[in-house]
Amino acid sequence: MKTTAILSDDTSLLGKIIERGGVVVFPTETVYGIGASSLDFEACRRIYKIKNRPSDNPLIAHFANIEQILEFCIVSDESLLLFKTFSPGPLTLVLEKKSDSIFPPDRKTIAVRIPSHNLARELIRASGVPISAPSANLSGKPSFTRRKDVIECFQNLVDGILLAEDPEIGIESTVVDMTKDVPVLLRPGKISQEDLLKVLPHLVLPEAGLQGSENKIRSEESIPESPGMKYRHYSPEAEVVLLEKKMFGESLSHYRKKDFGKSALSDKKAGFIGFGFLPVHSWDRVLSSNEDYMKELYSFFVDADHLGLDICYCEIPKDDPAKQALINRLEKAKNK
Repeated sequence: MKTTAILSDDTSLLGKIIERGGVVVFPTETVYGIGASSLDFEACRRIYKIKNRPSDNPLIAHFANIEQILEFCIVSDESLLLFKTFSPGPLTLVLEKKSDSIFPPDRKTIAVRIPSHNLARELIRASGVPISAPSANLSGKPSFTRRKDVIECFQNLVDGILLAEDPEIGIESTVVDMTKDVPVLLRPGKISQEDLLKVLPHLVLPEAGLQGSENKIRSEESIPESPGMKYRHYSPEAEVVLLEKKMFGESLSHYRKKDFGKSALSDKKAGFIGFGFLPVHSWDRVLSSNEDYMKELYSFFVDADHLGLDICYCEIPKDDPAKQALINRLEKAKNK
């Protein structure tokens, strides 16, 4: 059944839609989410249908505060310390559930977070329930970070869209699994492993074994504990090519020439995203920092699809704590 979304900045109105079993798209500080009541299993399953999302790819439940999380989850002292240090904010923890009253009913664990976006938290409070919400995109495609993209994609698929400030970060949250013997970093994000190690010195990092976990988690038999682990994500239709600075510059030089001759590049419509270069096209993205990279990456990919680009040249991020999260998204985007 086709629907037309209510577009509104009224969190009370959209909260009632959530409470009554509807699906609402809303911004967080990371990316836009597509959410439903975590206590309404049919509404949550509808999200999977809208996104064409694999049924075993978990949703993150969004809460208004720590007290609300404590109602539904077993929260260790270490988990509580992480929440107090980094929340509200772009941190997701995988915790054990207290009961099957919260989605998903057939799993003992749940990924939870408290967004720092003020109107996102207002929406959760207005609905009176936690909101389960993956990123607002079609499964496997880049997450949305701009209102115009959300409206274009979802206005005839969901019941409401919250009109509020766009996400300020631009990539999904950091995810830590707190249900193992030692905490494990499952997905890097704005909160870096350096930040986490200051609070959890024994945190298991990707270099210390996550790669093996990812290989295992991608198998057909395994069930991922967190979004962003088992399936291809963040990918435009264009080929994504990740290049060191020198090769990135050489590729730019090729496209500045009017005559490609017999170059294999001659038939490729390209876009570039990188640091401090002279753009070749109006759609190229010139960055000054990795924070810019986070904020611009997905909208660059979305625009690449709209423009029908064949190839996206992406410069390797700068060497700072944000590099790990960006490399994670770029590698997943290029692995089709």
